[in-house]
Amino acid sequence: MQIKSLGSLSAALSLLILLSQPLVASDTIEPLPEPLTLEHALSLVETGHPALRRQIAAQARSEAELEGVEANNAPSVSIEGHARWVQPSSVYDDDDITDDHKLSLFVRKPLYDFGRTEAQRNAAAQGQLSAEQRYRWALQQRKVEVMRAYFDVVLSDLAYNRENEQLAIDFIELDRLRDRHELGQASDVQLFELESRYQATRTQFNLSQTRQRATRARLANLLDRPGMLPSTVQRPKLDYHKRELPEYEELVALALAENPQLRALQAELQAAQQQIEAARAGGSPRLDGELEASSYSRDMGSRDRVRAGVYLEFPLYTGGRIDAAVAARRADLYEIQARLDETRYALRQQVLDAWLDLQSLSLKRERAYAELDFRELYLDQSRTNYELEFKADLGDAMVRMSDAQIALARNDYEYAIAWEQLLVLTGGKLTGDEAVKPAEGEEREN
Repeated sequence: MQIKSLGSLSAALSLLILLSQPLVASDTIEPLPEPLTLEHALSLVETGHPALRRQIAAQARSEAELEGVEANNAPSVSIEGHARWVQPSSVYDDDDITDDHKLSLFVRKPLYDFGRTEAQRNAAAQGQLSAEQRYRWALQQRKVEVMRAYFDVVLSDLAYNRENEQLAIDFIELDRLRDRHELGQASDVQLFELESRYQATRTQFNLSQTRQRATRARLANLLDRPGMLPSTVQRPKLDYHKRELPEYEELVALALAENPQLRALQAELQAAQQQIEAARAGGSPRLDGELEASSYSRDMGSRDRVRAGVYLEFPLYTGGRIDAAVAARRADLYEIQARLDETRYALRQQVLDAWLDLQSLSLKRERAYAELDFRELYLDQSRTNYELEFKADLGDAMVRMSDAQIALARNDYEYAIAWEQLLVLTGGKLTGDEAVKPAEGEEREN
């Protein structure tokens, strides 16, 4: 059939143009497979993307802070020595210059600081928990971003195929009209009108090619494969619509309990409270223990070879430094509390938006299937009429069929994204059967 052959040729040429563009490849990074599947794309979510490396760095910083608190309370061991020469006093029989060297080993250990170290340790532990939750949040967000980018690639390919069909149809119609115009069977207005429509379709076709490359570049960047554009992506089989959507109140309760961003702020709030306690303890006494063992080059009766002692430091006046530190930590606490309340409000609205989107998309899906049923019947009828040479609208029927398929695919992908956003908001606690399956194409379910 002429329309099909022209469309296939144009599709092949477009793919060759896409693959001929210069790509930035790296020998140290594993290239993307061909065809690329959604499952493989999601398996690369935890690669070294900058968005996740920032969170990993924050985790390392929080771990270092906790280790620093423990280190400050650990024993310290040091060696001190001095070499000197002295001339003894005249009371000694020997008044010649003699050496008076000393080598000492010190072991010091904080014994008790009345809650300061404990508060700092608790604050650091809460900071570490907050960093872990923020990494979890970033990881879940990236999964949604990768899915959205992958779906955009699939939709761009479907849109390209649709524009390719339309371009082939308009070209054939324009070619036929030119023949009729030469025979005087068509007016100049008819010819210019169809010429204008053909140029508009051609522009749209070129835009669809551009979108194919743009969506692939974005997906490659998200997968930490800049420049490694996949030439083909496999259309995933999804069954998110089979999942039962819980009630809004249940989702809100789950989100308020499990949302990683909220839990990170709650940990920050606990850390801020502990920082206040640590600041208050800055005016408390401090008890340290010390052990000293020394060796002398000159024996004198007044010198001790081993000493052990306990030292108590009791601040009498701090000049307001403690009050200032407590006030600063309390301001941090108020700021975190405000962010926590704002996040709760926003979380309720985000859950509601996603919940309403899923309900709306379910209704739109029924409409999309009804449109697809109509277009399938219309296409069959157009094929029959074309074969009987009654009508020549087969090309238009094929384009309308593509429109219906794109609308249904877009609905399924938007539904998947809305469901994944609910998963993110609720901390991944809405898990059920695996929604992404390694299948090519989509099975229709009536």
